[in-house]
Amino acid sequence: MWIGTKNSCMAGVQERQYEEFFGGFYFDEDALSKDISLDGLDKELEEHKNYDVLISILTNGEKQRDMATMVEGNLGHIEQDLIQDYIKDNDSLVLLHDQIHDCDIVLSQIGSLLSGFQVHIRSLSSELRSLHEKSLDLGVRLKNRKLAETKLAAFVEEIVAPPGLVNAIIDGEVNDDYIKSLNMLSKKLRFAQVDPLLNASKALKDIKQELERLRKKALSKVSAYVIGIFSSMRKPGTNIQILQQNLLQKYRHLVLFLKEHGIEKYNDVCAAYVDKMNKVLSEDFRVYLEALESLKLDIGVSTDVIGYDANVVDLIPRGREQLRNHRFMFSLGERSNILKEIDQPGLVPCISEANSLKYPYEVIFRSLQKLLMDTASSEYIFIKAFFRDESMFYRVFEGPVAVIDENMKLTLANSHDAICLMLMICITKKHQLVMSNRRLPCLDTYLDKALIYLWPRFKTVFDMYIQSLYQCDAKMLWVDGTHPHHIVRCYMEFTASLIQLNAECGDGQLDMSLKRLRLAVDDLLVRFAEKFATQKLKHLFLLNNCDMAISILKVRKLVKKQKNCEDILKRSWKVTWCHLWMNCSWSILVI
Repeated sequence: MWIGTKNSCMAGVQERQYEEFFGGFYFDEDALSKDISLDGLDKELEEHKNYDVLISILTNGEKQRDMATMVEGNLGHIEQDLIQDYIKDNDSLVLLHDQIHDCDIVLSQIGSLLSGFQVHIRSLSSELRSLHEKSLDLGVRLKNRKLAETKLAAFVEEIVAPPGLVNAIIDGEVNDDYIKSLNMLSKKLRFAQVDPLLNASKALKDIKQELERLRKKALSKVSAYVIGIFSSMRKPGTNIQILQQNLLQKYRHLVLFLKEHGIEKYNDVCAAYVDKMNKVLSEDFRVYLEALESLKLDIGVSTDVIGYDANVVDLIPRGREQLRNHRFMFSLGERSNILKEIDQPGLVPCISEANSLKYPYEVIFRSLQKLLMDTASSEYIFIKAFFRDESMFYRVFEGPVAVIDENMKLTLANSHDAICLMLMICITKKHQLVMSNRRLPCLDTYLDKALIYLWPRFKTVFDMYIQSLYQCDAKMLWVDGTHPHHIVRCYMEFTASLIQLNAECGDGQLDMSLKRLRLAVDDLLVRFAEKFATQKLKHLFLLNNCDMAISILKVRKLVKKQKNCEDILKRSWKVTWCHLWMNCSWSILVI
């Protein structure tokens, strides 16, 4: 079998060598004997005319055949030599064949083993994919459980009331630690009210009763404690502002707890504070007013109007004496200093009484207003920070404002001092500016109402002055002599004072009133002048009154008005006495 295989192999080798040597042309002697068809030969020769081999064959002819025969013979010898070589190596080839066969078997076994490995690896890959999917699923479940654990822990932390918290709320004293416990309870109550879904949870239902019990206990304890502090405000000698700043402000979180979790208790606390503070402040202002009343210096009464015809004998010397010490009701004098003391502390009655001091009513009015402004400012800021309800301020101050209003109405009804009333108007306007600078609107209504009280009363008193001039008996008030009349002195002092105050804080309402007053004085002087026997005395009387007017203007430093009067005096001899006086008095009123 091995020899046959060997021969077949050699034949194959010989054919490949022929093909390499002769380009696929086979020279077989048997083929020469067969009939060869020459059809299409011309065409094939024409197609292959450029081939070197074909050209060589056609050119050499018979020589190529001999060469082929020789080559064939050489090949036969080579074949025989090769066969002998194969025979010599037969054992080696057989051994090689066996080894190759064994290798094929081993390789077949390895292939089977690798196929098994491949199947096993495929199964392992499936298992790995399954394990990966399970791992991802477990990771998601772990993440969800951790998230649920976090939320659940936060939920439990928010709703559970620790024993320490329960003991602190029920048995603890109200102090800083109690406020911390109260804030913790407030947070838990607020948490239970935020989300409706939480209210439906069974866990919250189990703890809600306990939280509600703590809430009621805290509300009761806090409200009682705060009301107790409010009650201490009524003790004599208690400084309310210090108590508010040092104690109550520290416990403002207690009131915020009441407002958030117990509106009824909060309203009770607010009502208790309003009631107690209303009574305390009302009583304090009433006592202060009574003490101030004993310090009041009566300057203007109904018999002290400019031309009042009763008790004339007493009016003239009293008027001259008070003009000298600048406390006459028609003269501003040192009373204007009150406008420079707007921010000064108020009067202390016990000190003033100890020194036997008396003050015009505008000084008392400023002290009262100053106390009201300071108290109202402090109370407004406290209420806004402590209760966070500005409307409470107006309920607290209903009583004090009512006490002050009642006193003001009574005082104004008996006041006939127009200078005092004008000073009170100026003080009120300056106090409005002070409150505006403080940026506190709490007294806007009261100060506006004060001006509404003051202006009508001032105009009423002013009209009384004018009516007294028209209604007085010139015969009773006339004094024989050409010296200036005290009524003109009163008129000039009064007019200069009002002009000065009007320039500082007036609003233009005085111009027409001063003009009416000037006409009334003109009328009265005409009646006085008619009492003189000669024209010369009449002129001299009028000139003396104009000279006094100029002197007053010099003292008041009203330069423009002074020059107008001097110009009129230079022309006085060329005009009638009536025309002279009317021009002089008109120039005094020019602003």
